[in-house]
Amino acid sequence: MKAHINNPFSFGSIVKHNKFCNRKAELLLLSTYIKDAYSVWLYSPRRYGKSSLIQKVLEDQEIKSIYLDLYNVKSLDDFCRKYADAIAKNLFSWDQNISVLIKKLAEYFTHFKTSVSIDENGSPSFVIEKYGIKDQMDVERILNIPAQIAKKYKKPICIAFDEFQEINRIEPFLINWMRSAFQEHENISYIFLGSQQSLMEDIFISDYSPFYEFAVKMNIGEISKEDWRFFINQKFEEKGLKLLPEHLNQIILKSEGHPHFTQYFASVVFDMIRAGVDQERTDFNELWLEKILQSQSMFLQDIYDQLTNIQRQVIFVIAVLRKDEELFSSVIRDRYQLPASSSMLRAIQSLSKKNLIFKKEKAYKIINPIFREWLLLLS
Repeated sequence: MKAHINNPFSFGSIVKHNKFCNRKAELLLLSTYIKDAYSVWLYSPRRYGKSSLIQKVLEDQEIKSIYLDLYNVKSLDDFCRKYADAIAKNLFSWDQNISVLIKKLAEYFTHFKTSVSIDENGSPSFVIEKYGIKDQMDVERILNIPAQIAKKYKKPICIAFDEFQEINRIEPFLINWMRSAFQEHENISYIFLGSQQSLMEDIFISDYSPFYEFAVKMNIGEISKEDWRFFINQKFEEKGLKLLPEHLNQIILKSEGHPHFTQYFASVVFDMIRAGVDQERTDFNELWLEKILQSQSMFLQDIYDQLTNIQRQVIFVIAVLRKDEELFSSVIRDRYQLPASSSMLRAIQSLSKKNLIFKKEKAYKIINPIFREWLLLLS
């Protein structure tokens, strides 16, 4: 029986180790910021690799670190409990005697009744027993614990909040309390990651925001075509397979270099070649793209059905525009009979909030390249 060949491409979750493609410049820059105890805010569309990037940086750093994803945080109380748990698990040693650990935790969580237990699998559990944490003083006490630890042990700490645009949903005043606490902290680098462009800009660029100019902005650039070619070819070769250059180029072209979708497209092509599909076929590229579109068609149709007529019109034009064409130019508006600028702007804002498009420099782009290909089929 022929041995199974594992698919070497990773997508849909945190990409780790040798499945992580390049990002050397971003890794170096972010590492430098952390070592210098700078705070950083970073935006990219969803599935663009920011979570994988920060996780890899934190793994490579020789400092204590905390990573907390705010996307599923339900309330202020939930935030406090999850953050306190992350502090306990990442900034304290759980290898020591349990009674010693409890004593050390109590030293910092002085205003809270806490408990520590180890389940049958050896996994630790830390709980604040106070019900309904919502007072500013209690919240700030928890926010200040990492700074107290950094000061006592004279060691740097890095704390990353993912999907930080969720902060106002969790509790409108939390961002004020964070700024009040964080601005006094020394030897701590705060990393704020977000996937909704307008909300992240409101937090860090708007002069009325408590976090105005609090952190350095960092961009995640596109992974170069050369890096993708090397990475994809290497993965195929590691499995004893070869990918024809024209198919490799088409993967990168259709995915637009988007980290998630490039690995996804490459994985589909890998599956087909592994299954024995002849890549010498003249329709091979159409074949794998059609397979992807068919698998996503119901999902994409649902998204499209929820759009207004103007939103459909605008996103279609964004899909068909060439790089040298401007959405708001009179030529484009006349060609596609677009509505007034005010109506277009409202449509763009709605599409951005739905995470369907994002602004890159002066142009708008569709985040999901599969959706773009699907829209092109409507023409």
